[in-house]
Amino acid sequence: MTDARARRPASCDGGQARDHPGRKLLDALLDLVDQAVVVCDASGVVSWCNGPAAVCFPGLRPGMTPEPEVAGPLGQAVAASAARFDAEFLGRWLTGRRSTVQDCSVWLVSDDTGIHGCAVELRAERHRVAFLSEAGRRLGASLHHGRTARSVVELAVPALADAALLVLPPRGGHVDWHRCAAPGAAVEAGTLPAATLERVPRLAKALSGLSLRPAPCRPGDLGALGGAAPPDPGPGGESLVTALPGGGAPAGALVLVRASGAGERSAADSAVVREFAFRAGLALSTAGLYAQQAHTAALLQSGLDPAPLPEVPGVRLGAAYRPAPEALGFGGDFYQVEPARDGGGGVRFTLGDVCGKGVEAAVLSGHVRQSLRTLALVESRPLRVLDVLNRSLLEADSGRFASLVMGAARPAGRGALDVVLAGGGHPPPLVLRRDGVVEAVDVGGMLVGALPGAEFGQAAVRLARDELILLYSDGVTEARGGPTGAEEYGAERLAHDLAGCAGMPAGAVAERIELRVADWLAGRAHDDIAVLALQSSPASSSPLPASSSSPSSRSSPASPSRSGSWGTGAPGAPR
Repeated sequence: MTDARARRPASCDGGQARDHPGRKLLDALLDLVDQAVVVCDASGVVSWCNGPAAVCFPGLRPGMTPEPEVAGPLGQAVAASAARFDAEFLGRWLTGRRSTVQDCSVWLVSDDTGIHGCAVELRAERHRVAFLSEAGRRLGASLHHGRTARSVVELAVPALADAALLVLPPRGGHVDWHRCAAPGAAVEAGTLPAATLERVPRLAKALSGLSLRPAPCRPGDLGALGGAAPPDPGPGGESLVTALPGGGAPAGALVLVRASGAGERSAADSAVVREFAFRAGLALSTAGLYAQQAHTAALLQSGLDPAPLPEVPGVRLGAAYRPAPEALGFGGDFYQVEPARDGGGGVRFTLGDVCGKGVEAAVLSGHVRQSLRTLALVESRPLRVLDVLNRSLLEADSGRFASLVMGAARPAGRGALDVVLAGGGHPPPLVLRRDGVVEAVDVGGMLVGALPGAEFGQAAVRLARDELILLYSDGVTEARGGPTGAEEYGAERLAHDLAGCAGMPAGAVAERIELRVADWLAGRAHDDIAVLALQSSPASSSPLPASSSSPSSRSSPASPSRSGSWGTGAPGAPR
């Protein structure tokens, strides 16, 4: 350390002697302070400095002009007549401010290296936290597997690497990949033969789950990926391969490429890579599981959706189906229409409603529909069909039941249609006459699958030309909406709206009823809705058989009957 007397300013000593005891004491005290003190005279020459100044500026001595080469930011501040500086010099972060005493400039310089380092680390930690927060938001914003994979590489560049490659697990003999080759570059995607992975051992281990920790890839290995390979990092660069943990198996492998000069990753940065890999793997695994479930649901739904209505001479058909919104497209209501198999023309039809909603109701609905198709091959008596179905549901011991109305419609000549109905526990079908009068057909009967020995009802009706019969589920009449949102659509409102459909074809009637109910609901939750309309067609006009008379089109439906078969006789007298 320089002698205190040599550092003492000659022009700023207040007239005190060089060896004055008080002056010596002041010099010794100023050597003890944490700040560096540098005094420059009016010409900018250093006239005095304390011990800490020699630590911050090792080459600085009294009598020198503080050049930037020797005093760094202090010299630059003196040359620019600045009042303060804040800069790095010789590995230290120095902060200085100038005060004026008489004709001298007194610089107080603090070594803020520790404080600056903490501030830098705090900003870096905030950046890491913000990155992980944004990654979580974007990765959780979509359940589409392709978009999620794209987001993984978009987020990784440039936050974690200069380039990134995501390789998904092998599937069907090939692997899908997504790559971002540089900051701001568009994401590319493609496929590779699964056998290609054998030439990149580190990548194969990551995808197989044998290597879950991030590990560097050997130089040149990634070139075996051909067009999918990320840019070569060059000498001193790094290619880091990390598995993306999924549900029991890796959801993919992420290759992070950093070019030379990027430096080693800090422990905190490595922790961010691991956390990002975990979040990306979870998002990809969730999106993949959702895709599988959506595919499975689509396959199941395609098997449960009503089949297209057949085209049968003499009968017009119309239908509408709207499952409950929370049921993911699955519903317990169903209808099915098939051409009659006995050669007599016309159709056989069923509309039913199983208890419950969603997948469980759809499973029971599928069971009932399949049972009805099978029974139709060996049994033509409707009440017998319902009796066997009742026993089948009871033996399944599921605690579930259904309401059904089934029947047959046959052309009767002169555009008329004979309809025979049977069912149990279902809302009564409605007949729309040509003059707009609506009649309820009281089929009656008990719920199917609720009680042993249940009794079921039967009825018949004749439709004149252009008249129709409407079958519907209770999701129509029990739909709650209107001004209060709690009022039921109801049977009266349904009959009134149906009356306004006189003269319309069956398809338009079914669609109009569904739209009226949807307007009534106004977007509110509802039960499954199914509507089926059958209408006599002018194309069926032909002379009546000689053995048959032409009853009035207003003939009342027959009372429910406990026995009978799908007869072809006059309505009101099923056989």
